[in-house]
Amino acid sequence: MLRATLLILFLLIGSASPLLAKRGESIFDRWSHMDQKTIELHLNLDSLEALRYSEAAIQGTVIDNGRSFTLAITTRGRFRRRTCALPPMKLQFDKDMLRLAGLNTHNDYKLVTPCTSDPAGQDAILREQLAYELYHTVAPEASFRTKLLTINYVNTADGSVTSGYAILIEDIDELESRLQADNCKECYNAPLAEYANAEQVALFQYMIGNHDFSTLLTRNLKLLRTADGRLTSVPYDFDFSGLVSPPYLNAKVKERHLIWEFTDTPDFTAATATLLSLEEQLLQQVEEYAALDKGSKRKISKYLRGFFQELQAGEVTL
Repeated sequence: MLRATLLILFLLIGSASPLLAKRGESIFDRWSHMDQKTIELHLNLDSLEALRYSEAAIQGTVIDNGRSFTLAITTRGRFRRRTCALPPMKLQFDKDMLRLAGLNTHNDYKLVTPCTSDPAGQDAILREQLAYELYHTVAPEASFRTKLLTINYVNTADGSVTSGYAILIEDIDELESRLQADNCKECYNAPLAEYANAEQVALFQYMIGNHDFSTLLTRNLKLLRTADGRLTSVPYDFDFSGLVSPPYLNAKVKERHLIWEFTDTPDFTAATATLLSLEEQLLQQVEEYAALDKGSKRKISKYLRGFFQELQAGEVTL
């Protein structure tokens, strides 16, 4: 009887949602504590290119301070998968290797890579990391944690090595555990009354000039349902924004347009107050972002100040 009871408890725990946090630090946690982080990623870039439009995985190895982690690598994204020289990737680390390193088994990470290998591509990836950091200031809990990495890509096909910045995005399970919420994959067309932060997300996206998202279609957003039944929207993929201004974004798209898909009239009072209270902090973040050159920081600061002037004047309307 006792054995049967223990077995049932084990099965219940094993099948539970990510509300049960995994103990110990993840590989993301370990890297996030470091100001500057460089890793080696060994993979067959020829095979990755051949499988650009496939769901098939190739094997790779991350080397970090002499320790090796094997992982499966797949391409991801829509526009950038089709267009960029090096497509964005999904990295799935081998859980046994993580355990051997004393880490927990959060193992699914998105890697955002520069679209081009030139300085403009590197600038755009730095700007996108800044966008994530700005949103993290606006919503410290309900936002993806990201880590800017320097990656030395070792092409196992010919031994060549290339280097560049990339953004590592935390495992969705880590976000769910932090918010005590479940990723709602079928929450299309949910009414505004179910959302906890729809206005805040819409106003932030307007601030950075991003139109490439949809709340109702859950495009470039994760919707997390908390225990009280409310939905919290967590945005990602900010490359199609005026703040990032990648080489493939034309000038017209950089213009701000407020995206609001609900039939209900928005109440931006609380979101406006939050952003205005953070104005100096957000602008200071831009100024202190050491990786960006002065020219980029100057343009971003000007772009954001234009938003705050509109917000202060009450000119942000549908």
